Amino acid sequence: MLDRRHLISAAGVVFGTALAWGGLALFWPGPMAGSGSAADRLALAAGLLVWPALLLVHMVFAVALARFFTAAFDPLNDPESRFQRRAQRALSNSVEQVAVYVPAMLSAAALADPGDIRFAGVMTGLFCVSRLLFWVGYLIHPYLRAPGMIMTLNVNVAIVGYALYRALG
Repeated sequence: MLDRRHLISAAGVVFGTALAWGGLALFWPGPMAGSGSAADRLALAAGLLVWPALLLVHMVFAVALARFFTAAFDPLNDPESRFQRRAQRALSNSVEQVAVYVPAMLSAAALADPGDIRFAGVMTGLFCVSRLLFWVGYLIHPYLRAPGMIMTLNVNVAIVGYALYRALG
């Protein structure tokens, strides 16, 4: 039998999946003239990676400020607030997701058909939105992290899938 937690999580999965794929469909730009060499495409993708990095920096500052204002400097001995624990867990999960996203984005950019590089900006935007949705949802209530988590998963699956498709020919 499904309880409230399962229903909230299931709704979050549906909502996050719809956001990811709807965002891809809605914001996917039209065809581009060729984007030059693989080096040009890599440079574009590498430049876009500043946005996930900026998001992680903000999350680190949020955790650090929470520790400062509550005097919980020692994470092993000082009591942490619920906000601190949630912020730290959101940060840890975001680092894990970035560890998947970055190499997948660089691989996809290097292997992309020159006219397809338009995906880089769309995927980066959706990835950052999904991580923000995850972070805010987690801070409000752990059950509300599901839409952002599944949206991130869908974005990562799409970018890894595209890179694999291009790698396999």
